[in-house]
Amino acid sequence: MSDAPIDGPNDAVVDFEQQVVEPSRTLPVLVDFWAEWCEPCKTLGPILDKLAEESDQWTLVKIDVDSNQPLAAEFGVRGIPAVMLFVDGVKVDEFSGVLPEGEVRTWLENHLPSASAAAMKDVTALLDAGDQPAAEKLLETLIDTDPQSLEPRIGLSRLRLFSDPSLAQAMVEGARLGDEQFDQVEAIRRLATLMLREPQSFDESKIRDQYLEAIAALKAGEVEVAIEGFIKTLMLDPGYDEEGARLAAVAAFNWLPGGEQQVRQYRRKMQRALN
Repeated sequence: MSDAPIDGPNDAVVDFEQQVVEPSRTLPVLVDFWAEWCEPCKTLGPILDKLAEESDQWTLVKIDVDSNQPLAAEFGVRGIPAVMLFVDGVKVDEFSGVLPEGEVRTWLENHLPSASAAAMKDVTALLDAGDQPAAEKLLETLIDTDPQSLEPRIGLSRLRLFSDPSLAQAMVEGARLGDEQFDQVEAIRRLATLMLREPQSFDESKIRDQYLEAIAALKAGEVEVAIEGFIKTLMLDPGYDEEGARLAAVAAFNWLPGGEQQVRQYRRKMQRALN
């Protein structure tokens, strides 16, 4: 059962950051802009109260527009009731006017994060805590529960890429352009394909050994060493293996521990190598 709706006396001024934005990072928050004099609000309000009492997937915050006019103006409220759903600090959708209970239920089902998406937050928390085995186990459970969900398959594929590129490749089989996080799928596929190739499949060249050493570093999970090796290959022959070194380095950026700042550093190195 959810927390009790947050409403109160008509003169209550809402601290939107504290009552909506921050809590929505943990659990979605449904906001109901209403007023005491609004007859449609008196119809919709009990429906929202009932659904909030039944669910532990979201909480309800009621905002009296008369006491919070600047806030209502900020969110473009032109008529009430106006209902908005916030997830992870961001408004994801809204509707205005009175909807029947069944339509409100359907609207919520269509816009609330799936159980799989919510569980992915737990995966992230485990990885942040350095517990990769537990994260992998949770991802396996999510995949068993919802085999069609792409996000946990991408997550497990990312974690298994260097130790088992064949499995990582299979995990994202069927993903298509337009799918969410497809850039991650492409990076997984490129690196897995590269690591699974036989050494003799690479053309003879003075830089072939350098290239193979970079690939070997990938297989060992030494991402930064691999990227450095690919950049050295670029300096000597940027076109080798159909620009394979450049493409592999860009794909490997997705596994850099230092995030965007480290990616920018390596992009600058690559640019210097190509020039």
